Amino acid sequence: MSLEHSSWFRTLGPAKSTAPTGKQKKKKRRPPQRKKEEKDTLTLMSGEGRENTEDTADAINATYWIWAFASPRIYRTFSRVPPREHILRMLDLYISYVKKGGHHTAPQFQPVHYERRLPLAMRLRELFEHWTQPDLAQEMVDISRALIEHEGIKPPACGWDAHEDPEADGIKYEDSLLWPEGVPAILKGQWPPKQSKR
Repeated sequence: MSLEHSSWFRTLGPAKSTAPTGKQKKKKRRPPQRKKEEKDTLTLMSGEGRENTEDTADAINATYWIWAFASPRIYRTFSRVPPREHILRMLDLYISYVKKGGHHTAPQFQPVHYERRLPLAMRLRELFEHWTQPDLAQEMVDISRALIEHEGIKPPACGWDAHEDPEADGIKYEDSLLWPEGVPAILKGQWPPKQSKR
């Protein structure tokens, strides 16, 4: 996540998508993990058989989106509106991660009330089911901020309402998110940063 006050995004960068793109070879499907008629761009499976790295990437990708909804000034800079179905899928991934008791980052403060995440995430998903695009209801913003807090992540030092896109490593926040086609920063070759030759 592009955090002004944290090195988390600069350390991890955009989480790689588990979705196939035009440049990636599709992996063989494993029935019963995925129905034959499903042609969505996200690899949605039950917890069985998933690798820990994929679970972590799912959690990070979902949390990036929640951070965006918590930051109105960043969200308003987006050049497009995320599809409702895509956001519902991201929230399903987040809810699955929360149900497993997952923590994908070291807490920045104590105590952290991880147990408060599930009802909030369920309510956020309910709100997005009836979302009138592109505007976010204040309750969506408030819940997103609470979820970030209950992940153990501090809010921006300047406050949520003043927080602007820090463009870590020259990457716009919008481009660090997992969209239906993948993560734009990765698709554009902006991530990982090219190492300078010594």
